[in-house]
Amino acid sequence: MIRNLVRSVIHNATVTNIAHQWPVALRLDPAIMRAAELVPLEIVEIMSLSTVTRFRTYVQPGDPGEVTVFTTHEHHVSAGDVVSILTYSQLHAGQSLDHRAKLVTLDPGNHVIAIADATTQF
Repeated sequence: MIRNLVRSVIHNATVTNIAHQWPVALRLDPAIMRAAELVPLEIVEIMSLSTVTRFRTYVQPGDPGEVTVFTTHEHHVSAGDVVSILTYSQLHAGQSLDHRAKLVTLDPGNHVIAIADATTQF
């Protein structure tokens, strides 16, 4: 059996810029990417905490402090909005027993203030 599990979550990312031209992607501070163990071109899901919209895109390294969302108008994300960024992994049932998701919390300036692990054990 294959299970889809959360691999990493970035909490409280403040969108610094919105762009509506190609490419449709997320440009993210490289320090945040390292903390969440993201690699360039990895698929991410962005969830706006302001509008509760969700959409998928891919991540690219940006400048320090940057959280730029290249999006269409239908996603209803604006500069200054707070978003969560999620990644997923597919694991065999046996692998999921010891899986730990990376939880990264940011301050309003998009600096990493906490890194924690969440487990599948209960």
